Amino acid sequence: MKKIDLIIMFFIVVLIIAAFVMFTPLLAEQSRLQDEISKLLQEQQTVKYELSVLQKEINALSKGDPKAVMRVAREKFNYCREGEEIYQLEYITPESSSTQHD
Repeated sequence: MKKIDLIIMFFIVVLIIAAFVMFTPLLAEQSRLQDEISKLLQEQQTVKYELSVLQKEINALSKGDPKAVMRVAREKFNYCREGEEIYQLEYITPESSSTQHD
C-alpha cells in the first residue's frame, strides 16, 4: 500500500471513531426519552380511566340516582342509616409507627 492510502485509511478510521463517540450519547438520550414517553402514555391512560369513572359518578349524581347519592353521602360525609354505626380505621405503616416512638 502506498503511504497516501494509509493516511486516507487512518483518517477514515478516525472519522468513524469520532462519529461513534458523538452519536453514542444521542442514542442513550433517545432511549431515555422513549422510556419517558412510554411512562407518560401509561399515565395518560390511567388518568383517562379515572376521568371516565368520575364522569360516570357525576352523571349518576346529576340524575339523582339514589344509590349514587347514598354512596357519596356514606363515603365523603360519613352518613349512615338509622341504627348503623360507623367505624373509622386508621392505617399505620411500619415507617410511620417507628417515627412515632422516637
